[in-house]
Amino acid sequence: MIRRVVQFTLCLLPTLGMAADDLAFFETRVRPLLAANCYSCHTSSKMGGLRLDSRDSIISGGKSGPAIVVGDPDASLILQAVRRTHERLKMPPTAPLKVEEVETLAAWVKQGAVWPKSSVEVAKSPDSAYVITAAQRAFWSFQPVKMTTPPVINAKNTIDRFVLQRLKANGLKPVPMAQKSTLLRRVTLDLIGLPPTLSELEDFLKDNSPNAFSKVVDRLLASPHYGERWARHWLDLSRYADGQLAASTDTPLPNAYRYRDWVIDAFNKDLPYNQFVKAQIAADQLPESQRAELLPGLGFQTLGEKGHDQVDVTTKVFLGLTVGCAQCHDHKYDPIPTKDFYSLLGVFRSSNAEEYPLVPKTAVDLYKEQKKKVDAMKEVIDDYLQMQQKLLAETLARNTADYMVAAWKKDFSNKKLDKETVEKWITYLSDSKKDHPYLNSWYELMRNNPSEDQVRKVAEEFEQFALNLIEEGKEVEDKNYVAFGGKKGLKNENKRQYTNIVSLETLKFYQWRELVAGPYNTDGFKAPAGVYYYGPKEIDRWLGGFTKQHLEQLRAELKALEKDLPPMYPFLHTMKDADKPADIHVAVRGDAKVDGEIAPRGFLSILGKGDRQLFIKGSGRLELAEAIASAENPLTARVMVNRIWQYHFGAGIVRSSSNFGQMGERPTHPELLDYLAKRFVDSGWSVKAIHREILLSDTYARSTDNDIHNAEVDPENKLLWRANIQPRLDIEALRDSILAVSGKLETQIGGKPTPLEKGSNRRSIYLTVSRTRLDPTMALFDFPDANTTSDSRPVTIGPLQGLFFLNSPFVSDQAKALTERLHMEAGPTNQERIQHAYRILFSRPPDAKELQLGIDYLKVGPADAGKAWHQYVQALFGSGEFASVN
Repeated sequence: MIRRVVQFTLCLLPTLGMAADDLAFFETRVRPLLAANCYSCHTSSKMGGLRLDSRDSIISGGKSGPAIVVGDPDASLILQAVRRTHERLKMPPTAPLKVEEVETLAAWVKQGAVWPKSSVEVAKSPDSAYVITAAQRAFWSFQPVKMTTPPVINAKNTIDRFVLQRLKANGLKPVPMAQKSTLLRRVTLDLIGLPPTLSELEDFLKDNSPNAFSKVVDRLLASPHYGERWARHWLDLSRYADGQLAASTDTPLPNAYRYRDWVIDAFNKDLPYNQFVKAQIAADQLPESQRAELLPGLGFQTLGEKGHDQVDVTTKVFLGLTVGCAQCHDHKYDPIPTKDFYSLLGVFRSSNAEEYPLVPKTAVDLYKEQKKKVDAMKEVIDDYLQMQQKLLAETLARNTADYMVAAWKKDFSNKKLDKETVEKWITYLSDSKKDHPYLNSWYELMRNNPSEDQVRKVAEEFEQFALNLIEEGKEVEDKNYVAFGGKKGLKNENKRQYTNIVSLETLKFYQWRELVAGPYNTDGFKAPAGVYYYGPKEIDRWLGGFTKQHLEQLRAELKALEKDLPPMYPFLHTMKDADKPADIHVAVRGDAKVDGEIAPRGFLSILGKGDRQLFIKGSGRLELAEAIASAENPLTARVMVNRIWQYHFGAGIVRSSSNFGQMGERPTHPELLDYLAKRFVDSGWSVKAIHREILLSDTYARSTDNDIHNAEVDPENKLLWRANIQPRLDIEALRDSILAVSGKLETQIGGKPTPLEKGSNRRSIYLTVSRTRLDPTMALFDFPDANTTSDSRPVTIGPLQGLFFLNSPFVSDQAKALTERLHMEAGPTNQERIQHAYRILFSRPPDAKELQLGIDYLKVGPADAGKAWHQYVQALFGSGEFASVN
């Protein structure tokens, strides 16, 4: 499924008043799905009188009625068709949609079937000439970065000068500085995602030197935990996960974590950002002396979806441009023609994912050779079992009439019938609503209180039909079909596992094979096992004598081969150029079946000087990497320093941090943004240098105090007259903070991921991230969808989160651990222990009211003291102050 095809309607959010999430969901998931699977028949051709290229057309429907019932997927004809539950309509006619595609359509209908009003516009032909105007080139983000002279204002550093100038111009004054303890907690959580320790707090409070805070910043930037915290931000952008999207659970990627660990290491080493960028686009083509260090960075390209997604993610993350909007038509607002999109797509289409072994070639060859033997033996066993399954199904089918009568009578006394098979028939025939054309006469008979003779007559007719079908299946077996009871399927259908395909209408075949055949899969869709199907784990009881002996011998040989199979060798997910890199055609209106003009591989026209920069070296990835990471590129440095600013202040200088185009927000402090971008490049692209400059400003160190006048003039604090209150830590920092204060945090760096439910006490960045089924706790606290790039975390605060702190075994266990710590470290009185708890959790002592509340709550008898302390600490964990930064 094409993903993330962001069209021009995303840019209309401010005027259409649509929810950004709903509209993005439509543009990135629903419209591409419809285009890929439905538009060939349901646009201008109007098959069945139905068009699916506008909301009105879908609601109006065709000859069969409205295609959707807004808000009710189950009642919607389109869902019945793609689920294949409708009596006539089974869509698409070639093969079922993937499970996740069906779920996408259902979610869209349930959400209200959002469809942008302007989507009915006809896109300009991609073959039309495209001219970038002078006005478009003059747009602020396409202009070169300028080093402006800082305002002449008495301030701590240059950042403060820019900020104070804007405040003064608007008649505003900044609020006072934050207290030292507050500032220490803020910067520690910002840089390493953990609260300060008691010793760190005490040392800072005692240090009255002018450079006390700069020493704290330097210490935190040097901490190995800095890379863990800031890598997590980047992994949101790069849509990192430990597996690939699949129907029910992720297809594992056991080596994906090597990219995650590389990102952590890159931040800790302060790898120059231009090198960081190049590594994630073309590490395989950088100088050989650098490759060993940089190759893991190619996980940025290879761990997510390929093709269109790579264009969208690469341009959003590094350039802050929504180039994906140009997939189906020229970008409606930014100077990005469709041809530019396909020029970049050609670069990625000319590149292939590759596994780069981290062991000698001899070890790789040894593994592959033995794995080939294992796979060959598995195939031999599969073939043998399929043959036995086919013979068994045929044998059982010859007693179909007896089985049906026994099922009707619920009689297990016939010794020649298998009890389990009778039970399966009972279950199957119990559903009188089953749409099965060959059993219509059976179900009709059941409604009229039949005699046994009548039942047997209908059952015998059905048995004869089954036997005829078996013979017909045998006749077509030479055409790569698998006969009755098999499960291998058509070899020329991407190994989709169809069975019993004979010269019947498609609809009748599916209904018949549901009764008798083995399970098959087609693009993630799994059919139920038939009544006569006994799989590899069930068929043994049917085998005997030589057949069973032979199967046991085969399995023993497989076991010996598997014993000699060495562990899978470690490797990196990397890329290499295709053997024959090539330009691709523009897909007219995004339809891959309709070729437009050739789009030579090259960079975005708007970012070139004069003639467009074309790529001629291999795929062009190295040239693309160099163009993006160039100091002359007006976007790359601006976008990254803006992201750093965003993670420190809660919002960027450009608040739409992945959209620096016309429909993105304008910078609140454009001169400051350019100052930081220029400093970034001049520092050798040092991320830590930008951190340091930002963090040592008074702007960063302000309190969150309110000011009525300031709030009236600038209610969103865009001018930075105070520090922004960040209402809740993300789930990683929150979980890690709980572990840190309880004393249970395990601090080793890097390594394989662990599922959250396994109870690991490692930092949350090392928890398994799923694309298919996100852990419920992570989802509860707004962990992003790993299938899409995410430049910020949504923050929802609701009762379920409160219940988590009350009922979670994890929180309960850590509360017990912290209680034990308090009893060990603090004095013997409740007052001393409460004071100690506040210093650990909040980096401050409790005020008089807080202290008294705690003392009153803990006034219980000795028998209940342990329980009271446990509940008290759990309540502190769930407090807004512990879960937030101010």
